[in-house]
Amino acid sequence: MSDDRLLDRALVSGIAWTAALRWTAQALSWAATFYAARLIAPGDYGIVSMATLGIGLVRIVEDFGLDSILVQDRSIVGVQQARLAGFILAIGVALCVVFLLAATPIAAFFDEPQVAWAITALSALFITDAIQVVPRAALQRALEFRRFAFVALVQTVATQSVVVAGAIAGWGFWALIAGSVAGGVAITLLLVAWHPYAVQWPRDLATLARPLRQGWRVIAQRIAWYSINSSDQTVIGRVLGKDALGAYSFAITLANQPFQEVSSIVSRVVPGVFSRVQDRRDELRRYFLTLTEFLAYLTLPISVGLGLTADLVVRVVLGPAWDAVIAPLRLLCIYTAFQGCQILVAHVLMWTGQFRAIMWCTIFAAAVLPVGFIVGSSWGLPGIALVWAILYPLVNIPPLVIGFRTISVSFGDWLRTIVPAGSACLVMSAVVLAVRVELPAGISDVAALAITASAGAATYALVLLLLFRRRLQGIVGLVRAARAQPSPPLAAPAG
Repeated sequence: MSDDRLLDRALVSGIAWTAALRWTAQALSWAATFYAARLIAPGDYGIVSMATLGIGLVRIVEDFGLDSILVQDRSIVGVQQARLAGFILAIGVALCVVFLLAATPIAAFFDEPQVAWAITALSALFITDAIQVVPRAALQRALEFRRFAFVALVQTVATQSVVVAGAIAGWGFWALIAGSVAGGVAITLLLVAWHPYAVQWPRDLATLARPLRQGWRVIAQRIAWYSINSSDQTVIGRVLGKDALGAYSFAITLANQPFQEVSSIVSRVVPGVFSRVQDRRDELRRYFLTLTEFLAYLTLPISVGLGLTADLVVRVVLGPAWDAVIAPLRLLCIYTAFQGCQILVAHVLMWTGQFRAIMWCTIFAAAVLPVGFIVGSSWGLPGIALVWAILYPLVNIPPLVIGFRTISVSFGDWLRTIVPAGSACLVMSAVVLAVRVELPAGISDVAALAITASAGAATYALVLLLLFRRRLQGIVGLVRAARAQPSPPLAAPAG
């Protein structure tokens, strides 16, 4: 059997397993969270939030970007991998010590002595995270997506079981702390059992210069992206006030959540597949176009439909007191529609080793967008949302150009992958708007939402079946062909 067929099967199987186990984990997590919230006081959640402010930020860069480098650069094996593992572990231990020393001053800053104990316990996560880097990368390299998805499920079960048990026992904030640590320890043991690996002291750093240099670029990109994602809320809080910030937080959460649930499934599978075919640009191009079309089928109708029914969704989900969410939510849906169609471009750059390009593109966006948010704040929340809807696509032109050149894809090729979903969304929009006009006066928001959503979904599916049946059959054929093949491992995890 050809490697391409095996790769197709690994891709389809990976998406299916990731979706099934991720959504199972999400359901368990929400159920446990809602239950525990009835037993744990809001102040206890506040203590944990204070403790995780600094830790959460540092965990973005704690692995020095080497989690991505180990997936992309498949030549890193043996002694070089062992020394990088030692380097990552040394960073983890150092960060643990730093936060142990900083626990008391941070608690004094918040004037909450218990924050020090929370930080002391949570600092252990720097060490468990460091131990996980190499085996996580090995699972991605070997396309072990079933195990990779199972890890997330195990972490959720371990974390939430301890949280619920601790909440029932009356542990207060310690239930949340113990749950986080239990989840980290559980998956660390599981990953090391699946993929034991050697660790060496990171001497002779000259031999590690290239991966460390690339890792620094990954860190710079992550920091820049973090600044982008926090700058809008910072501007709103400073200029527009807490009420506007509260409304905006709901708007961006509602806009992003459905898109993230869909795109994250594919994004967890893509690194292993794209890195495997990074030197076979024809195959990389095929996967990029196929997956972009697949994502467009799922994300475009969600974003467009949410934008069309934003007023109904807000009133049903949040209540009439939250009408300020409606206008920014509609505009943010334009942003998520664009994101769903271009999110794989960043993966093309990342998994072909173009870390410098993606770093500078993100830094450029981080320099431009905050200025846009400041200017946009003059028009309130809609002005902030317009920056995401209009300026964000513009600042993403450079990575689009570089990514398309990498795999010899034209803008026309890319747009053609979006045509079926986009065309169906146009017809769906006309039908939804017509249905809303004809709704009887006095109908409840719940009924109106149910009717318009059903009409929109039916129209979208019907247009695809009538006008783009062959395109759909191509996607379905890939899935069926992949499922029909046996699934021997493509390769053993790299040592």
